[in-house]
Amino acid sequence: MSGGSAGSGRPSSSVEEFPRNRAQCAFMGRRRDWIRLLAVAAGYAVAFVALQRVMPFSVASPWFVIVAMICFLGLAFVAQPLMMIRMPGPLRAVRAWEVERGLYRAIGVPVFGRVLRSTPLRLFNVDVYLRNGLGDRARVGAELEAAEASHFWAAAFVVPYMVYLSLRGMWVPLFWVSLAQVLINAYPVMHLRLTRHRLERIVSRMESRRTRL
Repeated sequence: MSGGSAGSGRPSSSVEEFPRNRAQCAFMGRRRDWIRLLAVAAGYAVAFVALQRVMPFSVASPWFVIVAMICFLGLAFVAQPLMMIRMPGPLRAVRAWEVERGLYRAIGVPVFGRVLRSTPLRLFNVDVYLRNGLGDRARVGAELEAAEASHFWAAAFVVPYMVYLSLRGMWVPLFWVSLAQVLINAYPVMHLRLTRHRLERIVSRMESRRTRL
């Protein structure tokens, strides 16, 4: 009887170990993500202090604001395994007038996308590309929106500073910050929205074909 009870106890212990090991793996992965995020943030802080000692500059400088905006994008990307940033609710849906009435084409958004895909710039975020065909669409859709939201919030944080520059009549710094906003945030946001729209359209076409069959 004792051997039977011991034998019956082995499967239950292995069953109990499986969720425990899975929880441990999830905990270790999350801790690794936090360590990576904190390490990147610390690296940015050390670089800021070192640069400030070598080349003193004001935090109100437009160049500091541009660099801080880029650092925010870097931190947002590293933080994605911990928290996927989302667009504000009213802005999540891609409107028809954005992509179907020639606006994006007229201002060169498709050209911007081709430049990204055909140059090393595409390596900045390889997670927004399909790896396993349309079976990857859920993951890629979430990654596209997270990247779009990162650029949106980076642009939003700089807007008060742009208002400050305009009120002070500091037109040259305002020009450079505005140019950075367009190239680093505005065009990437529009490109990502256009890509999301194309992905959703392809998926809807496939689903409609399946229903017909």
